[in-house]
Formats: sequence, structure tokens, C-alpha cells
Amino acid sequence: MFLFYLLVIAIWGCLLFAAISYYAYTAANEEVKTNLNEFIPPWKVMKQKAKKTAILQKWMDQLAPTGRKIQVLSDSEEFEIVLTKAGYPYNLNVNRMHGAKLLGAIAGAIYGFFYYAIGLPLDIVFFIFSPMIGYVSPIYFVRFLAKRRQEQIRLDMPDFLDMMSITLQAGMSMDDALAYYVESSNGPLSEEFGRLNQEIKFGVQRETAYRSLMKRTDSLELEALLQSLIQAHNLGTPVAETFAQQADEMRKMRIEKAKEQAGKAAPKISLVSGLIIAPSIMLLILSSIIYGYFIAQDIFGGF
Repeated sequence: MFLFYLLVIAIWGCLLFAAISYYAYTAANEEVKTNLNEFIPPWKVMKQKAKKTAILQKWMDQLAPTGRKIQVLSDSEEFEIVLTKAGYPYNLNVNRMHGAKLLGAIAGAIYGFFYYAIGLPLDIVFFIFSPMIGYVSPIYFVRFLAKRRQEQIRLDMPDFLDMMSITLQAGMSMDDALAYYVESSNGPLSEEFGRLNQEIKFGVQRETAYRSLMKRTDSLELEALLQSLIQAHNLGTPVAETFAQQADEMRKMRIEKAKEQAGKAAPKISLVSGLIIAPSIMLLILSSIIYGYFIAQDIFGGF
């Protein structure tokens, strides 16, 4: 009888332990979902994004071997340089770029065929050139992304210099100041310095990491800063003074560039005025003269 009661107590103890474990599992599962929703997009959104891009990436991968055989306006080394400066958008690589240009040509040909079948204006011309337009579209799109990204890096430089100067003067080390900038900022410049920090942590020499960053960007201001940092690292000069001097030099460079752009704007304005505005005014005056001396006289003369 005693063993029976002991068995019942053991069963109820196991059930109680199972209930407590299930409650702990449920609480931990909810905490994990909350953290995922806070730090990354919900899994449903990620799944939808994956579906939209995975199909195109699959087609690009399948067409890449054929696309590599067509080297018109598509050098692999040039693709690598452009993709590096663009930050490898949409998980593109050199192999997928060769597939993207062929996929664009096929899409352009299909669109041109429907354009021709409908009978829209200039259908023959568009039907002939649409495959070529589709072929070069991915290439020029990635070049546009690279140019926009490099321009954003140039625009982010003043904020970066100000923050680095303040944090270094406050007593932070160079690596800690860069890590603080990466954590507190968003954008391509923050991404590049984040990669720089990772390379240094993995054991890459500081000068090599600086020169690698120079190859990934086109910003003259950033290149001048990195050259100054390399010199300061080799000579052992204070880095805070380097950032302060670089900030003054960059302000001067921005002023000179603004003056240069203002000087280039005057001929462009004159060209627009001479080719568009002046002929439009002349046509307006000529049409008013024709209307006043010919059309208006005929209308009022009839009465």
C-alpha cells in the first residue's frame, strides 16, 4: 500500500514538473519571438522578401555560364570593382551579374515583342533595340548604385570627422571611437568602417586595412584621411590632431569644390538659355505676329 501511494506521488510530481517545464518553454519561446521582432524583421516578411529575390537569383545563376561567354560591355574585373563600390547590393556577385545581363536581354526582347505586337509608335525601332537596352540595364543600374553610394560616403564625412574628433578628445582609443561610430550611425560609411574594424580584429595589419578601404571607395576626402592615418600610424603622431587637421582640410576642399561646381553651372545655364529658352521666346513672338497680322485680320475682316 505504501508503494502505491509513493507511485501516485511520483506520478503527480512528474506531471507537475512537466507543467512547469512547458510553462518555461512557452515563456522562453515568446521571449525569443519578441527579440526577433525587435532586432530583425518578422519571419513572414523575411520569407516574402526571400521569395521575391530568390527566383531572380536562381535564374541569374542558371544563365551565368552562358552570360560569361558574352563579353560585350561586361568585363569580370570591372564588375568586381563596381560591385565592391556599390556594396554588393541584392546579394549580387560577378557570376550573377553575367546572368543578370542575359536575363535583362531576354526580358527586353519579350517586352519589345509585345510592344511591336500592340503596334505602338516606333515599334520596329523599339523591337530591334529592346534586347540591347535590357542587356545593359543591370550594368548601368549597378553603376548608378555605386555612384550614389560613393556620393553618400562623401556626404557622411563631416559628421564622421566631428564625431571622431569629439570621441578621441574625450579619451577613447581609435578602435573604440570607430566602433562607437559604427554602432551609433547608419549608412555606407558606417558599413565600410565596420568592415575595417572586423579586418583589424581578425589580425589584418592596420595599414593594409586602410589601403583596402581606399580601394573600396572613390571619395577623395576619405582617401586623404586614410593617408593621414597611415602616416600618423607609422610616425606615431596623435590621431586626434590628424582628425582635426583633416576636418579643416576637408572644409577647404568642399569650399573649392562648391566654387568649381558654381563655375561649371554658368556655361550650362547659358547653353540651356540659348538652345531652349531663346528659341521658345522667338517662336512665341513669331506666332503672335502671325496671329495678329494674318489670322486675326481674316477673322475680323469676315465680320
